[in-house]
Amino acid sequence: MIIEYPEYYERFRCIGGACPDTCCAGWEVDIDEESGDYYKSVSGPFGDRLRDNICEAEGERYFPLTKNNRCPFLNDKNLCDIYINLGEESLCQTCTEYPRYFMDIGNYEQMDMSLSCMELGRIFYTETDRTNYIRSENDVCGEDLDPDEQATLVEVLALRNQCIETMQDTAGSFIDKIRSVRALVSLAQGMTQQEGDEARAYLQEDYKDLIALLESMDSINNEWSQKLSYYKKVAYDDSLLGRLDSFSRENEDSLDIWMSKTAVYFIFRYFIDTCIDGDIENELCLLHRSLKLIFFMLFAEWLNKGSIQVSDIIYVSHLFSKEVEHDDSNVSKLKNL
Repeated sequence: MIIEYPEYYERFRCIGGACPDTCCAGWEVDIDEESGDYYKSVSGPFGDRLRDNICEAEGERYFPLTKNNRCPFLNDKNLCDIYINLGEESLCQTCTEYPRYFMDIGNYEQMDMSLSCMELGRIFYTETDRTNYIRSENDVCGEDLDPDEQATLVEVLALRNQCIETMQDTAGSFIDKIRSVRALVSLAQGMTQQEGDEARAYLQEDYKDLIALLESMDSINNEWSQKLSYYKKVAYDDSLLGRLDSFSRENEDSLDIWMSKTAVYFIFRYFIDTCIDGDIENELCLLHRSLKLIFFMLFAEWLNKGSIQVSDIIYVSHLFSKEVEHDDSNVSKLKNL
Protein backbone atom coordinates (compact mmCIF):
# COMPACT_ATOMS: atom_id res chain seq x y z
CA MET A 1 0.00 0.00 0.00
CA ILE A 2 1.16 3.54 -0.77
CA ILE A 3 1.02 5.82 2.27
CA GLU A 4 1.13 9.63 2.00
CA TYR A 5 1.22 12.18 4.78
CA PRO A 6 2.45 15.74 5.50
CA GLU A 7 5.92 15.97 7.01
CA TYR A 8 4.63 17.63 10.18
CA TYR A 9 2.81 14.36 10.93
CA GLU A 10 6.10 12.92 12.20
CA ARG A 11 6.92 15.97 14.33
CA PHE A 12 3.69 16.09 16.31
CA ARG A 13 3.81 15.16 19.99
CA CYS A 14 0.86 15.51 22.36
CA ILE A 15 1.65 18.05 25.10
CA GLY A 16 -0.94 16.60 27.50
CA GLY A 17 -1.92 18.80 30.41
CA ALA A 18 -0.11 21.81 28.91
CA CYS A 19 -2.60 21.97 26.02
CA PRO A 20 -4.72 25.16 26.08
CA ASP A 21 -7.84 23.21 25.08
CA THR A 22 -7.76 19.53 25.99
CA CYS A 23 -9.21 17.05 23.52
CA CYS A 24 -10.65 15.16 26.51
CA ALA A 25 -13.48 17.67 26.94
CA GLY A 26 -16.43 18.58 24.77
CA TRP A 27 -16.80 15.18 23.09
CA GLU A 28 -18.07 11.84 24.28
CA VAL A 29 -15.29 9.30 23.85
CA ASP A 30 -16.21 6.30 21.69
CA ILE A 31 -14.76 3.01 22.93
CA ASP A 32 -13.71 0.41 20.35
CA GLU A 33 -14.73 -3.20 20.97
CA GLU A 34 -11.29 -4.48 21.99
CA SER A 35 -10.74 -1.66 24.50
CA GLY A 36 -14.26 -2.01 25.86
CA ASP A 37 -13.75 -5.72 26.51
CA TYR A 38 -10.45 -4.98 28.22
CA TYR A 39 -11.96 -2.28 30.43
CA LYS A 40 -14.67 -4.72 31.49
CA SER A 41 -11.96 -7.15 32.65
CA VAL A 42 -9.86 -4.76 34.73
CA SER A 43 -9.94 -5.72 38.40
CA GLY A 44 -9.84 -3.63 41.55
CA PRO A 45 -11.25 -0.19 42.38
CA PHE A 46 -10.09 1.35 39.11
CA GLY A 47 -11.77 -1.45 37.16
CA ASP A 48 -14.98 -0.68 39.04
CA ARG A 49 -14.60 2.98 38.13
CA LEU A 50 -14.12 2.08 34.47
CA ARG A 51 -17.24 -0.08 34.38
CA ASP A 52 -19.29 2.54 36.21
CA ASN A 53 -18.47 5.08 33.50
CA ILE A 54 -19.06 2.95 30.39
CA CYS A 55 -22.37 3.59 28.64
CA GLU A 56 -23.79 1.29 25.98
CA ALA A 57 -26.38 2.27 23.38
CA GLU A 58 -27.31 0.60 20.10
CA GLY A 59 -24.34 -1.74 20.32
CA GLU A 60 -21.84 1.09 20.88
CA ARG A 61 -19.83 1.88 23.99
CA TYR A 62 -18.64 5.30 25.09
CA PHE A 63 -17.58 7.41 28.05
CA PRO A 64 -20.27 10.06 28.63
CA LEU A 65 -19.23 13.58 29.57
CA THR A 66 -19.48 14.81 33.14
CA LYS A 67 -21.66 17.77 34.10
CA ASN A 68 -18.56 19.92 33.47
CA ASN A 69 -18.39 18.64 29.88
CA ARG A 70 -15.22 16.60 30.51
CA CYS A 71 -14.26 12.96 30.09
CA PRO A 72 -14.82 11.22 33.45
CA PHE A 73 -11.15 10.17 33.42
CA LEU A 74 -9.72 13.64 32.81
CA ASN A 75 -8.32 14.72 36.16
CA ASP A 76 -7.90 18.23 37.57
CA LYS A 77 -4.41 18.46 36.04
CA ASN A 78 -5.86 17.74 32.58
CA LEU A 79 -4.16 14.34 32.56
CA CYS A 80 -5.77 10.98 31.80
CA ASP A 81 -6.34 8.66 34.75
CA ILE A 82 -6.56 5.64 32.42
CA TYR A 83 -3.09 6.45 31.10
CA ILE A 84 -1.79 6.98 34.65
CA ASN A 85 -3.30 3.78 36.08
CA LEU A 86 -3.07 1.36 33.18
CA GLY A 87 -0.45 2.75 30.80
CA GLU A 88 -0.50 4.26 27.30
CA GLU A 89 -1.26 0.91 25.66
CA SER A 90 -4.60 0.80 27.49
CA LEU A 91 -6.02 3.87 25.78
CA CYS A 92 -8.90 3.22 23.40
CA GLN A 93 -8.48 3.75 19.66
CA THR A 94 -10.10 7.19 19.66
CA CYS A 95 -7.68 8.53 22.27
CA THR A 96 -4.65 6.83 20.72
CA GLU A 97 -5.26 8.15 17.21
CA TYR A 98 -6.44 11.71 17.83
CA PRO A 99 -5.70 14.12 16.15
CA ARG A 100 -4.69 11.71 13.38
CA TYR A 101 -7.07 10.46 10.73
CA PHE A 102 -6.74 7.85 7.99
CA MET A 103 -8.44 7.50 4.61
CA ASP A 104 -7.95 4.28 2.61
CA ILE A 105 -8.99 3.89 -1.00
CA GLY A 106 -7.68 0.88 -2.87
CA ASN A 107 -3.94 0.55 -2.29
CA TYR A 108 -3.58 4.18 -1.24
CA GLU A 109 -3.75 5.50 2.32
CA GLN A 110 -3.85 9.19 3.14
CA MET A 111 -2.91 10.22 6.69
CA ASP A 112 -3.21 13.65 8.23
CA MET A 113 -3.98 15.46 11.47
CA SER A 114 -6.85 17.70 12.50
CA LEU A 115 -6.55 21.42 13.18
CA SER A 116 -8.98 20.89 16.06
CA CYS A 117 -5.79 20.08 18.01
CA MET A 118 -4.21 23.39 18.98
CA GLU A 119 -0.71 21.92 19.28
CA LEU A 120 -0.99 20.66 15.71
CA GLY A 121 -2.23 24.13 14.73
CA ARG A 122 0.81 25.71 16.37
CA ILE A 123 3.13 23.44 14.39
CA PHE A 124 1.15 23.92 11.18
CA TYR A 125 1.02 27.72 11.25
CA THR A 126 4.33 28.58 12.91
CA GLU A 127 6.86 25.85 12.04
CA THR A 128 6.12 25.14 8.37
CA ASP A 129 6.76 27.64 5.56
CA ARG A 130 5.17 25.17 3.15
CA THR A 131 3.73 21.70 3.53
CA ASN A 132 5.80 18.89 2.03
CA TYR A 133 4.30 15.43 1.66
CA ILE A 134 6.04 12.12 2.27
CA ARG A 135 5.24 8.91 0.39
CA SER A 136 6.18 5.43 1.51
CA GLU A 137 5.06 1.87 0.86
CA ASN A 138 4.34 -1.17 2.98
CA ASP A 139 3.33 -4.78 2.33
CA VAL A 140 -0.33 -4.31 3.33
CA CYS A 141 -2.80 -4.92 0.51
CA GLY A 142 -5.78 -2.60 0.26
CA GLU A 143 -9.21 -3.20 -1.21
CA ASP A 144 -9.26 -4.04 -4.92
CA LEU A 145 -10.59 -1.31 -7.19
CA ASP A 146 -12.06 -1.82 -10.63
CA PRO A 147 -10.29 -0.03 -13.52
CA ASP A 148 -12.70 2.93 -13.49
CA GLU A 149 -12.31 3.42 -9.73
CA GLN A 150 -8.53 3.22 -9.99
CA ALA A 151 -8.52 5.76 -12.83
CA THR A 152 -10.68 8.11 -10.77
CA LEU A 153 -8.32 7.82 -7.80
CA VAL A 154 -5.31 8.63 -9.98
CA GLU A 155 -7.08 11.63 -11.55
CA VAL A 156 -8.27 12.99 -8.21
CA LEU A 157 -4.83 12.73 -6.60
CA ALA A 158 -3.22 14.42 -9.61
CA LEU A 159 -5.73 17.28 -9.47
CA ARG A 160 -5.33 17.57 -5.70
CA ASN A 161 -1.55 17.87 -6.09
CA GLN A 162 -1.96 20.52 -8.81
CA CYS A 163 -4.20 22.55 -6.55
CA ILE A 164 -1.80 22.29 -3.60
CA GLU A 165 1.09 23.35 -5.86
CA THR A 166 -0.96 26.33 -7.03
CA MET A 167 -1.62 27.44 -3.45
CA GLN A 168 2.00 26.99 -2.34
CA ASP A 169 4.21 27.71 -5.32
CA THR A 170 2.55 30.39 -7.45
CA ALA A 171 2.68 34.14 -7.08
CA GLY A 172 -0.32 36.29 -6.33
CA SER A 173 -2.72 36.90 -3.51
CA PHE A 174 -4.69 34.23 -1.70
CA ILE A 175 -7.81 35.27 -3.64
CA ASP A 176 -5.95 34.92 -6.96
CA LYS A 177 -4.67 31.47 -6.03
CA ILE A 178 -8.11 30.23 -4.94
CA ARG A 179 -9.50 31.49 -8.23
CA SER A 180 -6.82 29.43 -10.00
CA VAL A 181 -7.83 26.36 -7.97
CA ARG A 182 -11.43 26.80 -9.10
CA ALA A 183 -10.18 27.11 -12.67
CA LEU A 184 -8.27 23.83 -12.38
CA VAL A 185 -11.40 22.08 -11.08
CA SER A 186 -13.51 23.60 -13.86
CA LEU A 187 -10.99 22.39 -16.45
CA ALA A 188 -11.16 18.87 -14.98
CA GLN A 189 -14.95 19.09 -15.32
CA GLY A 190 -14.69 20.10 -18.98
CA MET A 191 -15.68 23.73 -18.38
CA THR A 192 -14.04 27.12 -18.54
CA GLN A 193 -13.47 28.94 -15.26
CA GLN A 194 -16.30 31.34 -16.08
CA GLU A 195 -18.71 28.50 -16.86
CA GLY A 196 -17.74 26.72 -13.65
CA ASP A 197 -18.11 29.77 -11.44
CA GLU A 198 -21.46 30.71 -12.98
CA ALA A 199 -22.77 27.27 -11.98
CA ARG A 200 -21.50 27.57 -8.39
CA ALA A 201 -24.38 29.08 -6.45
CA TYR A 202 -22.41 28.86 -3.21
CA LEU A 203 -20.04 31.57 -4.46
CA GLN A 204 -22.92 34.03 -4.05
CA GLU A 205 -23.52 33.21 -0.38
CA ASP A 206 -23.02 36.05 2.07
CA TYR A 207 -22.00 35.84 5.70
CA LYS A 208 -25.62 35.69 6.87
CA ASP A 209 -26.08 32.54 4.76
CA LEU A 210 -22.96 30.93 6.19
CA ILE A 211 -23.79 31.79 9.80
CA ALA A 212 -27.24 30.27 9.25
CA LEU A 213 -25.48 27.13 8.05
CA LEU A 214 -23.43 27.03 11.25
CA GLU A 215 -26.58 27.56 13.29
CA SER A 216 -28.09 24.44 11.73
CA MET A 217 -25.31 22.35 13.30
CA ASP A 218 -25.35 20.95 16.83
CA SER A 219 -23.38 23.11 19.23
CA ILE A 220 -20.48 21.34 20.93
CA ASN A 221 -20.11 23.61 23.96
CA ASN A 222 -20.93 26.97 25.51
CA GLU A 223 -17.85 28.61 24.02
CA TRP A 224 -19.02 27.81 20.50
CA SER A 225 -22.56 28.99 21.26
CA GLN A 226 -21.24 32.31 22.56
CA LYS A 227 -18.97 32.79 19.57
CA LEU A 228 -21.76 31.93 17.16
CA SER A 229 -24.00 34.55 18.75
CA TYR A 230 -21.26 37.13 18.23
CA TYR A 231 -20.68 36.03 14.62
CA LYS A 232 -24.39 36.42 13.93
CA LYS A 233 -24.36 39.91 15.42
CA VAL A 234 -21.45 40.90 13.16
CA ALA A 235 -23.00 39.31 10.05
CA TYR A 236 -26.19 41.36 10.49
CA ASP A 237 -24.49 44.67 11.31
CA ASP A 238 -23.68 46.59 8.11
CA SER A 239 -21.54 49.11 10.00
CA LEU A 240 -19.30 46.30 11.27
CA LEU A 241 -19.18 44.55 7.89
CA GLY A 242 -18.11 47.87 6.41
CA ARG A 243 -14.79 47.42 8.20
CA LEU A 244 -13.92 44.28 6.24
CA ASP A 245 -11.81 46.24 3.75
CA SER A 246 -9.81 47.83 6.55
CA PHE A 247 -9.28 44.42 8.14
CA SER A 248 -8.07 42.95 4.83
CA ARG A 249 -5.71 45.84 4.05
CA GLU A 250 -4.26 46.03 7.57
CA ASN A 251 -3.54 42.29 7.69
CA GLU A 252 -2.96 41.58 3.99
CA ASP A 253 0.41 39.82 4.22
CA SER A 254 -0.53 37.65 7.21
CA LEU A 255 -3.92 36.74 5.75
CA ASP A 256 -2.37 35.67 2.45
CA ILE A 257 0.02 33.34 4.29
CA TRP A 258 -2.47 31.95 6.81
CA MET A 259 -5.38 31.47 4.43
CA SER A 260 -3.18 29.87 1.76
CA LYS A 261 -1.89 27.40 4.36
CA THR A 262 -5.45 26.67 5.48
CA ALA A 263 -6.53 26.08 1.89
CA VAL A 264 -3.74 23.50 1.48
CA TYR A 265 -4.97 21.73 4.61
CA PHE A 266 -8.54 21.44 3.32
CA ILE A 267 -7.50 20.47 -0.22
CA PHE A 268 -5.31 17.62 1.02
CA ARG A 269 -7.80 16.43 3.56
CA TYR A 270 -10.99 16.50 1.49
CA PHE A 271 -10.36 16.33 -2.27
CA ILE A 272 -9.84 12.58 -1.99
CA ASP A 273 -13.48 12.32 -0.84
CA THR A 274 -14.40 12.81 -4.50
CA CYS A 275 -13.74 9.08 -4.92
CA ILE A 276 -16.66 8.50 -2.53
CA ASP A 277 -18.92 11.50 -3.17
CA GLY A 278 -18.64 11.14 -6.94
CA ASP A 279 -18.31 14.87 -7.68
CA ILE A 280 -15.40 17.12 -6.75
CA GLU A 281 -17.78 20.07 -6.73
CA ASN A 282 -18.85 18.91 -3.25
CA GLU A 283 -15.29 19.21 -2.00
CA LEU A 284 -14.80 22.59 -3.71
CA CYS A 285 -17.97 23.83 -1.98
CA LEU A 286 -16.60 22.71 1.40
CA LEU A 287 -13.26 24.39 0.66
CA HIS A 288 -14.91 27.70 -0.28
CA ARG A 289 -17.30 27.77 2.67
CA SER A 290 -14.66 26.70 5.20
CA LEU A 291 -12.17 29.34 4.10
CA LYS A 292 -14.79 32.08 3.99
CA LEU A 293 -16.01 31.18 7.48
CA ILE A 294 -12.51 31.02 8.96
CA PHE A 295 -11.73 34.39 7.35
CA PHE A 296 -14.90 35.80 8.90
CA MET A 297 -14.05 34.33 12.30
CA LEU A 298 -10.64 36.05 12.11
CA PHE A 299 -12.40 39.29 11.21
CA ALA A 300 -14.61 38.92 14.28
CA GLU A 301 -11.51 38.42 16.45
CA TRP A 302 -9.99 41.58 14.93
CA LEU A 303 -13.16 43.55 15.65
CA ASN A 304 -13.15 42.37 19.23
CA LYS A 305 -9.44 42.79 19.97
CA GLY A 306 -8.26 45.46 17.53
CA SER A 307 -5.54 43.26 16.03
CA ILE A 308 -4.81 39.65 15.15
CA GLN A 309 -1.75 37.46 15.63
CA VAL A 310 -0.83 33.96 14.50
CA SER A 311 -2.38 32.71 17.75
CA ASP A 312 -5.75 33.86 16.40
CA ILE A 313 -5.63 31.74 13.22
CA ILE A 314 -4.57 28.79 15.39
CA TYR A 315 -7.54 29.44 17.67
CA VAL A 316 -10.26 30.01 15.08
CA SER A 317 -9.13 27.06 12.91
CA HIS A 318 -9.22 24.89 16.02
CA LEU A 319 -12.68 26.16 16.94
CA PHE A 320 -14.03 25.65 13.42
CA SER A 321 -12.49 22.20 13.04
CA LYS A 322 -13.73 21.05 16.44
CA GLU A 323 -17.29 22.12 15.61
CA VAL A 324 -17.39 20.85 12.03
CA GLU A 325 -14.80 18.24 11.13
CA HIS A 326 -15.59 15.66 13.79
CA ASP A 327 -19.23 15.34 12.79
CA ASP A 328 -19.98 13.71 9.43
CA SER A 329 -23.36 15.42 9.19
CA ASN A 330 -21.73 18.84 9.64
CA VAL A 331 -19.15 18.06 6.96
CA SER A 332 -21.97 16.97 4.64
CA LYS A 333 -23.73 20.30 5.20
CA LEU A 334 -20.61 22.19 4.13
CA LYS A 335 -20.41 20.00 1.05
CA ASN A 336 -24.07 20.75 0.28
CA LEU A 337 -24.84 17.01 0.21
